[in-house]
Amino acid sequence: MIRPRSLVLKLLPLLFLIAFFTTTCVDYSKNSENQIAAFGAAIAKPKENIIYPENAGVINVTSPEYGAIPNDSQDDTEAIQKALSKFPSGGKTIYLPNGVYNISDSLHWATGERFRSDYKRIVLQGQSKEGVIIQLQDAAPKFQNPKQPRPVISTGFDPDLNPKSENFKASLVAQRFGNSVRNLTINTGKKNPGAEGLNFAANNQGAVRSVKIISGDGQGTTGLALTHGEVGPLLVEDVEIVGFDTGIRTNNGINGITLQNITVRNQRSAGIFNGGQPMSLEGFTSFNSVPAIINGKNPNEGNDPGSTLTLVNAKLIGRGKAKTISAITSAGFIYARNVVSSGYKDILASNAKNANKTIKKSVIDEFTSHPILAEFPSPSKSLRLPIKQFPKLAWSNPKTWISVEKFGAKPNDKKDDTDAFQAAIDSGATTVLVPQTGTFTINGTLRLRGKVQRFTGTEGWIEGNGEIVAENGTQPILIIENFFVGFGSKLKWKTVANRTIVYRSITHLNLESTGSGDLFIDDAVMDKLRFNNSAQHIWARQLNPEGARETNIVNSGAKLWILGFKTEQGKTKIATIKGGATELLGGLVYAAGKQDPKDPLFRIVNASASFVGIAEASFDGDSYQIWVEKTRGNTTKTLVRSKIPGRYTANGIVMLMYSGFDQPAK
Repeated sequence: MIRPRSLVLKLLPLLFLIAFFTTTCVDYSKNSENQIAAFGAAIAKPKENIIYPENAGVINVTSPEYGAIPNDSQDDTEAIQKALSKFPSGGKTIYLPNGVYNISDSLHWATGERFRSDYKRIVLQGQSKEGVIIQLQDAAPKFQNPKQPRPVISTGFDPDLNPKSENFKASLVAQRFGNSVRNLTINTGKKNPGAEGLNFAANNQGAVRSVKIISGDGQGTTGLALTHGEVGPLLVEDVEIVGFDTGIRTNNGINGITLQNITVRNQRSAGIFNGGQPMSLEGFTSFNSVPAIINGKNPNEGNDPGSTLTLVNAKLIGRGKAKTISAITSAGFIYARNVVSSGYKDILASNAKNANKTIKKSVIDEFTSHPILAEFPSPSKSLRLPIKQFPKLAWSNPKTWISVEKFGAKPNDKKDDTDAFQAAIDSGATTVLVPQTGTFTINGTLRLRGKVQRFTGTEGWIEGNGEIVAENGTQPILIIENFFVGFGSKLKWKTVANRTIVYRSITHLNLESTGSGDLFIDDAVMDKLRFNNSAQHIWARQLNPEGARETNIVNSGAKLWILGFKTEQGKTKIATIKGGATELLGGLVYAAGKQDPKDPLFRIVNASASFVGIAEASFDGDSYQIWVEKTRGNTTKTLVRSKIPGRYTANGIVMLMYSGFDQPAK
């Protein structure tokens, strides 16, 4: 029960005493994983410590204007909702310092104006995953009906909207740009059987990062629901879900889900239920007595709208009744690689039509449920480029940050801020901040060099006709993150560095790389990418190239690994040339707009590539007729659309695996 503040103040001395004995007298002999997970959120020391300087432009929910007070058992719903509602489509970061925030009702993104500012460009940011806990009260009245699930947090709609209203219908459309939830825990409490932990909707760019979702007693429908309308493309990374009927659920055939480093525990129906999406999943662990993954809406009859699962590097640990069932059941398309299981009857059972069937052993080296395609003689396997984890840096003391405004950058005046930005970069600070106070202009060449290791925006808005160049510096890693480049801007990004460069959460990242250092691109939208150094390795996840004027991605000799990919409009999407190697693991081709029948979706010219789990949605009937154009020596062959298996959803098809190389990349 959430108590009124007056009573809490009177009881504070007693509460401190109780808290002391509670946190120092935990019975560690009770070591079930549910208990460990639940207690861990309360007693573990925060490993993250994300704190912003006062001039960062973030909205702190504990400030007097909003009035949330963690750790006082008072209801913080109204205070947090006030902050979320104030800035529709404002690009604001709503920030929660460490502590327990008690709520009694759903939190949702700003309603805004229909089709203009509704439910978009808001980030909910915690200080740390273990330290920030959004705690739903036990037996909350609105969370009692499993047939009408209600989210604790909703990024795509107000749960109190009438489903027949025009505002609700508008919320289903793929316009939820730039939404993110980061570094916090959601606990749905006890006796809330109708609760969803997080109903997350984002489109083009948006992510759930470093989040834990817990049911206090195992009840609740879904931990992470990716179910509201046209969800994706989006990224989910470093997420753990404990309890619920289903850990993660999807129910739509578009626009693609990318997941990496996911753990699910103690679900009652399935760890993951994929009800139609193209899903790209790397680094998955499940501890369950139910199926770790159900891929397809109707696993008992074999009819599915086109659920397409790309699964790489998974551990599936079964318990109890798991010994009588399969770890994975699939009625859709599935590609699996490096998957191990224990405690299950078998590792995979597929009853999709025209598909390979059960795998009774406990290890999958590489498996495709549908035939492997190739134009030239090629190995019957994927390229298997090496996988590296995306770098993360410790958050530096905010007192040492430098804001570009300190050196004279002024938002919204449309005057060139390049010199002010450069002065901040060259100040000697390791973190340079672009605050969300308006739109800054870069018309010159901004060089990221020296001691800078983090060039960050609090969803900073920039535009101009200049360029931002990542150069060498004294730090081995440079992270560039959280920027929105204005529509129509001609701003370019470049890297010439031989150190590691990371681009994260950027809208309109038009990038050219001639550098040799490792390059990471994470949750980004762009017109084009150019990789021009044969010595470079690139790792990318949740890429959304949408250019219609020229080839979107050109890999000229480099090694390019992509997890999760969504694209639309025309032109070739990836060209691999000059001995380059490209491995694409999962994606959606949204065939909207004019398609030139001569343009292949993918082009390979005397180079190597493999494409896995590529699904299509074609609503207007004008789709790519050539999916792969492959040249070896002086001979060119094409893989045409009619040779690829059909997908029930949106008149599409699925190229589950294409092999386009004669030997593994060196």
